[in-house]
Amino acid sequence: MFGLFGGPGFLVVCLLIVGIAGAVAYLALTGGLGAAGQATINLPGVSVPQAKDAAPAPGGTAQLQSMPAVPVAKEMNVSVAIEEDLSPAELLAKYPPDPSTALSAGPETLPAWRRFGRESTISRAAPRVALIITGLGRDRIDTVRAITGAPPEASLSFAGDAADLADWIAAARAFGHEALLDLPLDGASSDGLALQLGPEENLRRLDAMLAKAPMIAGVAISGGDSFLADATALQPLLKHLQAAGLTVAGLPVTAPLTIATDETIASGATQSDIDASLQSVMALARRRGAALGIVASTSASSLFPAWQRTLIGRDEISLVPASALVEE
Repeated sequence: MFGLFGGPGFLVVCLLIVGIAGAVAYLALTGGLGAAGQATINLPGVSVPQAKDAAPAPGGTAQLQSMPAVPVAKEMNVSVAIEEDLSPAELLAKYPPDPSTALSAGPETLPAWRRFGRESTISRAAPRVALIITGLGRDRIDTVRAITGAPPEASLSFAGDAADLADWIAAARAFGHEALLDLPLDGASSDGLALQLGPEENLRRLDAMLAKAPMIAGVAISGGDSFLADATALQPLLKHLQAAGLTVAGLPVTAPLTIATDETIASGATQSDIDASLQSVMALARRRGAALGIVASTSASSLFPAWQRTLIGRDEISLVPASALVEE
């Protein structure tokens, strides 16, 4: 009864063949059979990627699509900050910088802001931010931290009464920073500038301060409200600095070689204050194209981690030396 033809066995075999053929046809028609013949499983709500031909069809072109790049915060060259009580000579001897990072003076025919400034390759059409760390030279640990830990694009400004002033400036330039000189206009120091001294005495004191600070690209102004209210007292100082080819950062005036400060991070600023100031600087740079922030040396240790956080999603904004913002 289970012979080759006829009988129940023959009927069972026929039914099995028909069933298998029908299943194969169903899978092929519904997309459940892959291009290489393997069965695939479609789960509800899940898109299963389909295999693509290795070569385009005759007469066609291959359509290659790449995934969009995920925005990544721009890297900033921040070295490991040295926090030791060192003199400039001790710093250079114990932690010698890479000779290739040192700034060399430009030709004598250039104005000081260009001769001693750090050249920037960032286009003036791109959003740019400059940061100046002031008050350096008085506290050796703060100064060593800024010189070694800040990116070379940060400008460093030194107090006029700092011990070893010329040596600190040379050390900063050896680590790639352009240097500036703090210029207080509030009469707080015995050899500083003050409105009541008169133009002649102020100019004499200014020359004495500049003589102790070689290879600077400019000055960073602090105070000066009284001078701003008296153009007769302010103009001689600005003209003298301009004649020396020095950029002037920190005065909210429109003049050649002058850069206005957009944000000031004072000594002892909280982390939230620093974050808010950097957000403001970033917003100004995107809106206007450039912005300048001035930071007290005692707040600099918290500045650059905050800067890196602020850069996330803002790859188009670049850190540049202060001299890069000069408008001749």
